[in-house]
Amino acid sequence: MKNPSVQATDKLLASENNIISEFEKIKSQFFESSQFLKILLDTIPSPVFYKDTNGIYRNCNDAFADMILGIHKEKIINKSLLDLPDEIPRELAEIYMQADQNLFNNPGKQEYKATVSCADGKQRTFMFYKSTLENEAGVVIGLVGIMLDISQLEEQHQHLELLSMTDALTGLFNRRKFDTVFSQLLSSTANKQSLLNFAIIDIDDFKIYNDNYGHAQGDLILKAVAEIIQNHLKRSSDYAFRLGGEEFGMLFYSNNETDALQLCNKIREETEQLFSTKDNSGLTAVITISTGLLSISSHNNEPDNIYHEADILLYQAKSAGKNTIINKIL
Repeated sequence: MKNPSVQATDKLLASENNIISEFEKIKSQFFESSQFLKILLDTIPSPVFYKDTNGIYRNCNDAFADMILGIHKEKIINKSLLDLPDEIPRELAEIYMQADQNLFNNPGKQEYKATVSCADGKQRTFMFYKSTLENEAGVVIGLVGIMLDISQLEEQHQHLELLSMTDALTGLFNRRKFDTVFSQLLSSTANKQSLLNFAIIDIDDFKIYNDNYGHAQGDLILKAVAEIIQNHLKRSSDYAFRLGGEEFGMLFYSNNETDALQLCNKIREETEQLFSTKDNSGLTAVITISTGLLSISSHNNEPDNIYHEADILLYQAKSAGKNTIINKIL
């Protein structure tokens, strides 16, 4: 039988071995967990970062280092944005750090959208999702953030928005866009020194042309007239629309009524020459347009009333023999 002291020593050794075994197990688990988190973080394609309350980066993933700053993350950790002047201008660094400070002042979550100049020279739109991090005592010790690249979504949204306001056949704006722009221009004072003009253009006898030559040729005429109109409206304040069928609209500024009439007459003359001689498609028909041109000296009128007045002028142009322009100042 073992001496009691020997038995005590054996128990102590066994206890130490158990402690060492548990420690090794915990150490192994910690290593595996750390490796898992590291690999997970660097596998995420979106930039992720962790900062302390002084704005010092304590960690970030490869996507943040490569995409945003273009340097190895070891050169980022333990530095603030102000310590990286070659990667980000000071004025931008201060903006981002102010956003961080706002979050520290109001702990919780923060979301915002921002355009970021990335390391590859491209500008991308990101949604920032940030949250404060607390210790066991409930004291804020930093923040974690993830940046989601929504550039493609933004582009798709803009593309869909454009499609929703564009006529598919001619590429001009549609009636929906017209209603929006017309109201904006009437309420705007940006060009109050210029004369706002609204013209309704209608292709003469288009139904007869369509019946004789077919809808495919009719579509070619619509696109050709639309191109002529668009070619004469080059300024950012100029707008061309397909209002429906063979009817087009123009909104543009001019110095006076005479200049507006001259522009409309150029469009009329070019349209008349469009198929006045036999072309490659074999067409010999003469295409003409009639125009009702309203120069708006007072913007106090309702859009519907102005549209009605221009429509009356168009009717008068048709009644006057077509291929003509009737205009007046409202």
